[in-house]
Amino acid sequence: MHNTAAEENNVQRKSKITTISIFASGGLAAIKFIAGILTGSLGLIAEGMHSLLDLLSTLVTFVAVRVAAKPPDANHPYGHERAEALGALAGMTLLGATALIILYHAVVKIVWEPGAPEVSIWSFSIIIISIIIDFLRVRTLKKAAKHYQSQALASDAEHFGNDMLGSLAVLLSLVFIFLARYLPLPVWLVERADALAALGVVVIAFKSVWSIGAEAIRSLMDDVPEDLAPRLQELVEQLPGVVSGAVSIKTRFVGNKPYVEATVGTPRSLTFEKAHELTEIIEHAIKHELSSNAEVIVHAEPIHTTDEPYSITVRSVAALLDLRIHNLNLYLVSGEIRIELDLEVSDDLSLTEAHAKSEILEKALINEFALPIKVAVHIEPRNEIPRPAIRHQSSFDRVRQALENMEDYKQVTIDEVLLTDEGLVVTLIMTLPGQTPLADAHVVMYNLERVLRAEITDIIRVHIDPEPLTKVMVY
Repeated sequence: MHNTAAEENNVQRKSKITTISIFASGGLAAIKFIAGILTGSLGLIAEGMHSLLDLLSTLVTFVAVRVAAKPPDANHPYGHERAEALGALAGMTLLGATALIILYHAVVKIVWEPGAPEVSIWSFSIIIISIIIDFLRVRTLKKAAKHYQSQALASDAEHFGNDMLGSLAVLLSLVFIFLARYLPLPVWLVERADALAALGVVVIAFKSVWSIGAEAIRSLMDDVPEDLAPRLQELVEQLPGVVSGAVSIKTRFVGNKPYVEATVGTPRSLTFEKAHELTEIIEHAIKHELSSNAEVIVHAEPIHTTDEPYSITVRSVAALLDLRIHNLNLYLVSGEIRIELDLEVSDDLSLTEAHAKSEILEKALINEFALPIKVAVHIEPRNEIPRPAIRHQSSFDRVRQALENMEDYKQVTIDEVLLTDEGLVVTLIMTLPGQTPLADAHVVMYNLERVLRAEITDIIRVHIDPEPLTKVMVY
């Protein structure tokens, strides 16, 4: 709500500025035309046409500012801010057309119909008033254009800046013609001074058409600074988690609002949550570099890197095939990588169907690795739905008795013994010193499972939960 109110306030201020400018342009155009016709000054008539054009241009600016303020809709998802560029381009087109007309009449007067206009106090007064008004308008519009980053207001400021310079040229020509009454100045130059001043107006107008028009066209054509994409790419590649050389960035500006689309390569080891977190970091970095109102879309693309661990490669290949694996072990044997893993498949599958999935995984791994590899896949059925089970006291007692007979496993307690249609499922808790290496802990748990299965043959599964032994402090 606060942002909407601020935007509406900005629109009202820009509209107020253009409204004042409309009345000023209309008044100056009328005064200059009247004075030019009465005195026969082509320079004043040119300035009158210039001011009339400024009036039309300011009307275009007024409409463009109102249209650009409209929020995005179904037909304009990026908003309407490019209306300001269109308004600036329309104003420059009008300025160019008027400059051509003035150029034609100036050439005619210089070559075929030379003659000095009548100079009076009214001529000087009108030009001086025009210069003062244009100076005030240019200062106000430039300040507003910079504050609101408005192309339309900048176009208007350029218009009136040209108007002021053109008026100065006309003023100088009038002074030159007035001095000819008292000084022996060349007649051929006096008769053409007014037309030469009009040519000055034309030159200044064409300069504005080129600068402001080119800027508007660049905006409409999505032109951006050449160093922008490399600068943003370098910024993103420096962030931790982004793969160097795997960043692509596209940027466009709609009005003064940047829209950025970034595709970044990330290690395949990143989880979905970590990848999303990285995209938010990238988004904030780009906004900090460009503008807080920038719209940034970041697409994270997992890619293979030269330093990627073999285990990540194996798990990534399995994930791409929508296969779940565990108990992965890797061995390097005489320059060959041996991969051993358990592949989880639904227990609804037949052996042939399960083996087909195993073959697909094996071929994908062979294609992925540069070194020669050998793959051993253990197919393990995965239970998709809960199976019936009961707590069986006699089975619990059997397991407890077996553990009591094992001198090496006094630190083991029974958590659960379940009886299923296939056999017993036993869950144990084993306490070990906290500093025990994990590999050693795994060996101890494996040996316990092996001994317990040998003692109770109808056990189908043993789960062992290792817990670190905490020291009890005595005070």
